[in-house]
Amino acid sequence: MADQTLAKEVNERQILRFLRLFGSASRADIARHLKVTPASVTRLVNGLTMRGLVREVQPEAKKGRTARDAGRPGVALALNPNAVFFLGVEIGIGILRYALIDLTANSVATSDVHVNCTITPEEVVDAIAAHIAMLEHDIRYAGRVHSVGVTVPGVVNLEGFVINLPILGWKGVDLLTPLQAAVDRPCFVENDAGAAAFGSVYTMPELQTGCSVFLVMGRGCGGAAVMNGRLLRGASGATGELGHMRIARDGAICSCGHRGCFESRVGLDALARSYWGTDDLEEAQFEILSAEVAERFSSGDPAAIASVADLTDWLKLGVVSL
Repeated sequence: MADQTLAKEVNERQILRFLRLFGSASRADIARHLKVTPASVTRLVNGLTMRGLVREVQPEAKKGRTARDAGRPGVALALNPNAVFFLGVEIGIGILRYALIDLTANSVATSDVHVNCTITPEEVVDAIAAHIAMLEHDIRYAGRVHSVGVTVPGVVNLEGFVINLPILGWKGVDLLTPLQAAVDRPCFVENDAGAAAFGSVYTMPELQTGCSVFLVMGRGCGGAAVMNGRLLRGASGATGELGHMRIARDGAICSCGHRGCFESRVGLDALARSYWGTDDLEEAQFEILSAEVAERFSSGDPAAIASVADLTDWLKLGVVSL
């Protein structure tokens, strides 16, 4: 019985994935894709339809079809976008970014909330719980926000335990347990680069090559690898801190406390040190720094040209090392 239940769940997920990627399909198309009998597809689809996840739609007209073609096209199936929603939360420096996505992975509502740069885990949990409560008072989403995913720019293990988040001063923080208790639904905590890499592969299946490496560059540099469509997590989930790969013997002290880390050479802090001679800038200055240097680079400014050359040299070295 357990095996049958697992097989049913796997096949349902395959149907939902197939419809998400291709928009709509007939039962026959789904049966061919899953390599199961039409009767099995009918049972699976009926269950998904009863739960409101799948709906019947008019099939798209095929090229070359005329009014004289015999028979009528079968009914197509598609995801019901508004059946369930998922809330994504990005924890940044002085900001919480919210994105609500539907069953087809499309964003339906986003908002940015500016917070204290030294926000505590307890304050983050309270803010997310308040946002969920607000959504529950909206007739469009009430009772349909299925789960919450939170990303942090730090090291996170498989249990959602924040091992180290230097930019906010968090160390050894269990964010997942109090969050799930506060919002009363499944929650996930992930490193921001890993989440971005998985999100790219999830929404763009053409990226699912044998191995893809992603870099996320901001004040620092994060990274992740996706192999055979799966996020490379390692034994504890902390694999992928590519920004702390050592590529030099000296340089500025990294947020991790060491010297010579990749991110200390290619992040915005490194660009600020190279161009302005200091990384002691306001957050607003960091937000416009790359555009400012790029504009001056295009104008032939020697300092900008030298800074870009320095950054790209280290970036090339890091990519080759990866």
